[in-house]
Amino acid sequence: MWFSNLICYRFKQDVSYSQEDFDKALEQDLFRSCTGQELSTFGWTKAFGKHGQTLSHFSQDSILVCAKREEKVLPAAVINEMVAEKVEQIEAEENRPVKKKEKDELKENILHTLLPQAFKKSSLQFAFIDQKNGWVVVNSASFNKAEELLALLRKSLGTLPVVPAFANYDLDVFLTDWLTNFSTPEGFSIGNDAELEEADDSGAQVKLKGHDLSCDEVKSHLENGKRVTKLALDWQERVKFMLQNDGSIKRLSYSETLKEENADIPKEDMAVKLDADFILASEEIKQLLEDLTQGLGDAEDL
Repeated sequence: MWFSNLICYRFKQDVSYSQEDFDKALEQDLFRSCTGQELSTFGWTKAFGKHGQTLSHFSQDSILVCAKREEKVLPAAVINEMVAEKVEQIEAEENRPVKKKEKDELKENILHTLLPQAFKKSSLQFAFIDQKNGWVVVNSASFNKAEELLALLRKSLGTLPVVPAFANYDLDVFLTDWLTNFSTPEGFSIGNDAELEEADDSGAQVKLKGHDLSCDEVKSHLENGKRVTKLALDWQERVKFMLQNDGSIKRLSYSETLKEENADIPKEDMAVKLDADFILASEEIKQLLEDLTQGLGDAEDL
């Protein structure tokens, strides 16, 4: 329940869901395992896995959902080797070169033959909806994967009027200003990691890890026109994270004090612990996001 990477969206209108209707909608797109020639499948599974009974988990105005993906594993090196062997056999037996179109057909036939016996691997992706403040938060480092989950949620619910939360902010400007002046919005402080990039098309980068970002070396880079694309921040000494100029929030790290708040819940009550951890983590994330957007100001005024 401790989200480690955040891709965030905002609802364009107020929303209110009941668990009965919400779960009924998710049931239309339940996860199922790959069969036959399917390369992958993607669908909803129980939010608390074996410790829960429902597809979604409603708690304190928030809704936790979990999507499961299953993929068949066919190593490209193995496929290419089999294709090469088949090409070599044809060229030797028929004394002619095998052209690209025929090679592609050979590859398709080999894939078709191997798929039913291929190994399968699965992964889970979590997200939560904050009905009170209008957030949708996906636990992902990839916008593409986050969009896949949103597409599935939109398909199940019929509509999902959301937009990327930070799309209207020029975060380069904010991050660069914060580091240049070594000043952040109230409640935030600058950490020890950052990435800077030349403002021109050269793409030259400076990556700083475990660095004193107030030192003269960093100031020199900024004075020479480099812009900040990633900046480590500490919020309330409770959550550390990396804010990126694309609006993603990565490498969330929660303080031990925060994580220990539910340490007294026995492992035998795992469903209770999962619920408590979800409440704790989601409430922290919601407040962090509210403080961050307040620090950025109203995007419509920029």
